[in-house]
Amino acid sequence: MTDPQDSTRRAFLGTTATLGTLALAGCSSNDEPGATATDAPTDTPTMTDEPTDTPTPEPMAAPDVPLLNYALTLEHLENAFYREGLETFSDDELMNADALSNFGQEIRMEVPEYLATAGAHEAAHVTALSDTIEQLNGTPVSEGEYDFGYETPTEFLGVAQALENTGVAAYAGAAPQVVNNDVLAAAAGIHSVEARHAGFLNLVNGDMPFPNAVDEAQSISEVLDIASQFITSEVDPSVYETGDDRPTHDRKADDDTTDVNVLNYALTLEHLENAFYREGLETFNDDELMNADALSVYGDEVRMAVPDHLRVVGEHEAAHVTALTDTVNQLGGDPVMEAEYDFGYETPSEFLGVAQALENTGVAAYKGAAPTVSNDAVFNAAISIHSVEARHASFLNELNATSPFPNGVDEPQTMSEVEDVASQFIVN
Repeated sequence: MTDPQDSTRRAFLGTTATLGTLALAGCSSNDEPGATATDAPTDTPTMTDEPTDTPTPEPMAAPDVPLLNYALTLEHLENAFYREGLETFSDDELMNADALSNFGQEIRMEVPEYLATAGAHEAAHVTALSDTIEQLNGTPVSEGEYDFGYETPTEFLGVAQALENTGVAAYAGAAPQVVNNDVLAAAAGIHSVEARHAGFLNLVNGDMPFPNAVDEAQSISEVLDIASQFITSEVDPSVYETGDDRPTHDRKADDDTTDVNVLNYALTLEHLENAFYREGLETFNDDELMNADALSVYGDEVRMAVPDHLRVVGEHEAAHVTALTDTVNQLGGDPVMEAEYDFGYETPSEFLGVAQALENTGVAAYKGAAPTVSNDAVFNAAISIHSVEARHASFLNELNATSPFPNGVDEPQTMSEVEDVASQFIVN
């Protein structure tokens, strides 16, 4: 596939060259020594043929259009799923789903609203992706026909969980292939929102919100195999073919930060989070965490799970520290060391509040840094940590009585913005 940007450049240069040739031709006779205006030929050439209309070639679609249509196929699927499911089941039916029987009234009452929010996000993703594809001279794929196979509210919640976790793996698998940095930034923002949805749906289905320290990616073919279980209309796989002559990505095109710099930036944050959980879980015992004032609105089933979930989050951050340190060493760099910190909390509720702030900052940090990573292996690892941070943030938002997924697209933060946040806790 030819890069349309290259085509545009060639067209521009070709036009410039033609104009230059015409200009030279128009003045060449007068530039000869001794030439005057009367030396020019007096005969005026006449046109013997009628001018013909030259057809304007169709603009070529940008190289990211196949990947955007792949994402749009999944977003159509999710959008239709929530739209149909929320029309099928009332709020009372969803609140009383068997899957939620172990949760208290507070959690169950939130579920219909959060499902409606997730559905609104998917609808917004459909609109944004469709508009972007058209702006890039592509043709957006249309919504298909589906059979989601659920019959009860519990089955509906189970399918929602499967779709959202598949969405996380799909974006992680496709993101490294994206050429345009603006497209990549938008995709990363959707990727983390899918992870927030997935974390919440894991929780309400009785599973770990964040089962792994690094989310696994899936290929386009693997994801389409899963999606085909629900799509009953015909799918043309050629729509998603990116071609063998695909241009290289633009990551780092406008940035001179080295991958080691970016990794050490991420490592600084992971050291911070690792130390935070290590110290906090040493400071407060399980009973103190379970009885935090922030958790007073939740039933025993939620509160009893909190200490174990926080330990898992801490283990993830420790694993991220190890992985990033090893990678910096492999690239010939010097890993930054853990600093000294003052997190400022005095109560379990304050500890949970700081955890929420750190995890949401981590999401914004990884999104902001992703387009500056040139090495594909490093980028793949970073984007998969990014979604895990989003799962953590979703859970901690929920514990702190805020929406697990407050926006349809997560916003990035620059390195300087994130460093300003981190500096509030770093004392040496």
